[in-house]
Amino acid sequence: MKKYPDFLKKHLLAILLAGWLLLGCGYWCYWHFKPFTPNAFVFANTRPVSTFTEGFITHIYVKNNQFVKKGDKLFSVFKAPYQLKIVERENEIAARHAELKSLEAAIKRNLSQQKQAQARLKNAQYLYTQAGNMLKTSAVSGEYAEERLRAMQEAQARLEALKYAAEEIVHRTSMISAQIKKLNAALELDKIWYDLTDVKAFADGYITNLTVTPGGYYRPGDVLCGFVDTTQWYVQANFKESELSAIHPGTRARIWLWQHPGKMYDGVVEYTGYAAERRRMSRQTGLPEVEKENEWFMLPQRFPIQIKIIGHNGEIFFTPGASAYVELDIPSRPIRQFFWEIFLWH
Repeated sequence: MKKYPDFLKKHLLAILLAGWLLLGCGYWCYWHFKPFTPNAFVFANTRPVSTFTEGFITHIYVKNNQFVKKGDKLFSVFKAPYQLKIVERENEIAARHAELKSLEAAIKRNLSQQKQAQARLKNAQYLYTQAGNMLKTSAVSGEYAEERLRAMQEAQARLEALKYAAEEIVHRTSMISAQIKKLNAALELDKIWYDLTDVKAFADGYITNLTVTPGGYYRPGDVLCGFVDTTQWYVQANFKESELSAIHPGTRARIWLWQHPGKMYDGVVEYTGYAAERRRMSRQTGLPEVEKENEWFMLPQRFPIQIKIIGHNGEIFFTPGASAYVELDIPSRPIRQFFWEIFLWH
């Protein structure tokens, strides 16, 4: 019976080392039973906030780090020039409408003149016919018959001129109508520009890095602050290249955040980034730079996997750049990975 205590006392250090080794292997297999990485962080769609119209800022409706809803006002640009542009365009449209009414009246006047010209032409034709008959019986002179012919031709030319004038008025009416349509489209555009003097949120999110104050003059594209879109949150998880073959869009994931200890979030792989830049070029010589690798351990390259966080109620506050742990719901074959990495190290 004493030989067991003696054996334990003699080999206690080896037994402890073996126990710790077994515990370490068990812990390693537990965490590597499925693809897992602590090399991950939270991110969201971000965009710079800028004005669409030129002018100076008159009102700022938000504060730094304030949460806003889609459609909320953020800034206002000086509106008077854009409002006056609308008034100017409306007056121009009114002037074209007045010109159009004038042309419509001119058409009516022309039609009346054509009726008079037609009556005169008929009278001139009648007199010319009578003069021709009377000339045959020598009742009138040839000069009189010639005058009646010229009078008929003049009446006919007058009627044709009025018809051409009517066509010109019709063409001018069409041109003014087209100009009115163009001006109406320009007016709608002016109203759009006027509405864009109010910079609004395109989605739910919060304002960040706000440093502007009223009175600053800005042009389209000048960045006023940053905006974090909280409509959807993502995690970028960087996995080893030896695990990429089993990862596909739609793979389920479990996510833990340092920011919210003890909570787990569900996710789904949305994008697999099978690319990582490793080539470098010397700026001095233009030749490729080859980094010195560790001669003892060749670490596998990591590639980014984009995971969409799902199932949260939208009230949870995430912070872009926050650290995360990610586990994918697919087998990773830990024993194969262990010996494969040992092979890579050599």
